[in-house]
Amino acid sequence: MIRVAILEDEQLARDSLVQMVSKYPDLKLVGAFASSREFLKHVSKIDVAFIDIKLPSESGVNIARRLKKVGIVFVTAYEEYAAQAFEIGAIDYLVKPVREERFQLCVERILQAYSRPLLKLPVREGRNVLMLDFKGIFYIEAFGKRCVAATEEGEYEVYHWNLAELERRLPDNFLRVHKSYICNIDKVRKLIRFPTLQIEMENGRVIPVSKTYQRTVKSFLFQ
Repeated sequence: MIRVAILEDEQLARDSLVQMVSKYPDLKLVGAFASSREFLKHVSKIDVAFIDIKLPSESGVNIARRLKKVGIVFVTAYEEYAAQAFEIGAIDYLVKPVREERFQLCVERILQAYSRPLLKLPVREGRNVLMLDFKGIFYIEAFGKRCVAATEEGEYEVYHWNLAELERRLPDNFLRVHKSYICNIDKVRKLIRFPTLQIEMENGRVIPVSKTYQRTVKSFLFQ
């Protein structure tokens, strides 16, 4: 189930979104908020946010830029903000008043975004989003809520996804080996068996394999 929240200062528009969200069993409404302050208190509990671009206190786009782990659907009466919305990786852009059939398409896009395998990995490059080919990635490491992809060119912060979400959506050659690491098995140079199980990547980095994943790693490498 995908957890969603709504940030919309207009009550009629907010109530309409609440009603539409409630019709989809794959969506769980965490809350509907009129103020960004209350909304931001619940960010850690949600996967997707419906955000009005024109808010009294702050631009919805500015708020969305701060939500590194949340998928964004913009809701606005102004079509001219669409390009700006998609520049920051929004899932969708709804123009008010939102029609039922258009909202259904939005839900389909949300479900696709959270279920289909990723074709490339979105990472941050300054204020832009760079799409990395998986073949160039050695491993992905979690630092708290942040994830960093180590590549042949350097390290990049992963855009939007945490490690658990990535584990579900990465190609089959990416394997969880530790609570903080997912490795590209095609980039493994050596399996170190003593004193503890570790894998050495082609870039020289040695990564621990926790007991939870040891059997899976061995069977994958020796299949």
